[in-house]
Amino acid sequence: MRISPKPLLVVSQNATNINISAKKNAICIVERNRIFPSIHELQPDGIILDHDYLGTDAEKILRRITSNPFYSKIKIYCYKSRPHTKVDGLLAALGVQQFIYAETIQQPKGTITGKLLNYVMETVVATTLADAG
Repeated sequence: MRISPKPLLVVSQNATNINISAKKNAICIVERNRIFPSIHELQPDGIILDHDYLGTDAEKILRRITSNPFYSKIKIYCYKSRPHTKVDGLLAALGVQQFIYAETIQQPKGTITGKLLNYVMETVVATTLADAG
């Protein structure tokens, strides 16, 4: 029996620059109005929100995700160029489970890299396998 992990949804303006192999199972969304239809259609295990791209819309998106029980099992990751105590605290209270900073992954400001996706995909796949077992 082969377990296929659910997709990982990436919301970023720079997502088109990411080279993802077909086996990684990541779906990139650039248009903000496609976020919730994509979540509903794909039912992903996780979502990466690029805070630098979404800005204040990130808060609205998080409030909508956390207020709807349909989205309760989605793991939420937030990519940011740098930490900010007040903003990060609010986003964590709204449901962000992990922050990924550009400084941490040592890449140019404002980009999401293949390393980031590999890390998150490994986390999602490991959780899926643990839940299945």
